[in-house]
Amino acid sequence: MIWMQTRSGLAVDLARPDLSAIDMMVDIAIPLALANRFAGHTRRLDSAGFSTAQHSYLGADAVLQETCGDTDAALAFLLHDAHEALIGDLTAPFVSALDRIAVDRLGRPANGMIRSTLKVLKGGIDTEIYRRLGLSWPLSPYHHGIVADMDLRMLRRERDELMGPSPGPWANNVETAAPIRSLEGWDFFRVGNRLDVAREWMARLRAWHPRNVEAKSSGGEPWLLPS
Repeated sequence: MIWMQTRSGLAVDLARPDLSAIDMMVDIAIPLALANRFAGHTRRLDSAGFSTAQHSYLGADAVLQETCGDTDAALAFLLHDAHEALIGDLTAPFVSALDRIAVDRLGRPANGMIRSTLKVLKGGIDTEIYRRLGLSWPLSPYHHGIVADMDLRMLRRERDELMGPSPGPWANNVETAAPIRSLEGWDFFRVGNRLDVAREWMARLRAWHPRNVEAKSSGGEPWLLPS
């Protein structure tokens, strides 16, 4: 068993996950609120707090507006990085570097071995999160397309707002990503308390999917340690 301990004290086998007892607030929302975008490489110290949770709920809000209230589409974006609560935010350059090293070590093309393995790992966790919530996985092609498009557009906007001057162009699909009109004027340096960020993420989950959200043993916030 290849397991990790979650914030609530569960043992999760990452290779064969069973997330039926996962606490969505404690084990998903809070870790996402603690995970920094761009591995913390943003141009102001306080902006290091811009998290995966904020990326997810701001993008979900934009999806909701652009689809004229399609809560299923918004929910799909809210949950699209939920697996990162268990494995972290593995940046695209990091994954590409692992693929390059695999090629160098094997001495032959690895055909994206690392990237494809990570896709299976993420998919297994996503499947279990969706099962925990009573939702169907995988996403429909329609919702997958909406999520992929907004993810690129959020990446472009976050880069432009949070990063320093780029030493060179990023991937073409990032450089050509369309603007997000509903986020014009949004202050991406508005970090906020991490617990409040987690609660914002959870508020949207409860609003768009009110069933099967709360943990069976939920009662107060005993998992919070005094500061």
